[in-house]
Amino acid sequence: MDSNLSLQITPFQVLLKFIYNNKYFSKIFLIIFLSAPFLFAQELSSILELRSRILQFPDSLNSTETSSISISAQPDTTIQVFKPKLLPDNMSLMEKGLWGEHSILRGIGIAPELTRESRMNELKIRRTMLSIHQIGGFASLGLMLATCYYGQRIVDGDFSVIQTKRALVTATIATYSLTALLSILSPPPLIRRDEFSTTSLHKTLAWFHVAGMIITPILGKLIDTRRAFHMDKAHYHQIAGYITTAIFASAMIVITF
Repeated sequence: MDSNLSLQITPFQVLLKFIYNNKYFSKIFLIIFLSAPFLFAQELSSILELRSRILQFPDSLNSTETSSISISAQPDTTIQVFKPKLLPDNMSLMEKGLWGEHSILRGIGIAPELTRESRMNELKIRRTMLSIHQIGGFASLGLMLATCYYGQRIVDGDFSVIQTKRALVTATIATYSLTALLSILSPPPLIRRDEFSTTSLHKTLAWFHVAGMIITPILGKLIDTRRAFHMDKAHYHQIAGYITTAIFASAMIVITF
């Protein structure tokens, strides 16, 4: 009896049972099934568009009169003007707003109209800004290391260097902010490739040390040095500072070496 039932099971029923039991496969199958009409409609529209273009050609290629009438009546089908590509495809919102074809800087006259010559000048400006950005990065790293050193002295009990450490913190934040703005506000490159590189790693690490540069001063404000020195809060602030400095140093190493 069981053998007869097993023979009655069709391959289609086996496939349905597999789809039902496998939740990941069922989701993939559902997405493909729902997207199939859209893909078919897109392909059908492309075929119809190609068919309409083909029908626009004269029936007899040997007829000079018909060919001349077709060319004179529809000049746009035979002549195409290619505009040179001056901006990369994958631009951020900041880049589009500042350096796009209809950007704010071009609208108010700070940046010239988008032409081949203006883009060449913008690429020179980008190279200069990124060079200063790299120099500012090393300056910020030096100030971070000095701040960590004097912060460690305060944790060890030497409260005579508190003012020196505060001055270094101010200088670090100012230098770090200016260095970051040089990269954020620089014109976009001519080509931006979607591939992993040291520049991609440098930008990924930037998200982490920016977060550290926000969290570390906040933790430092929690330490009330006027009344009593809170050692627990100081240790959190110290750890955040060391981690931020290490991440920032890694970002500088990968982009330099």
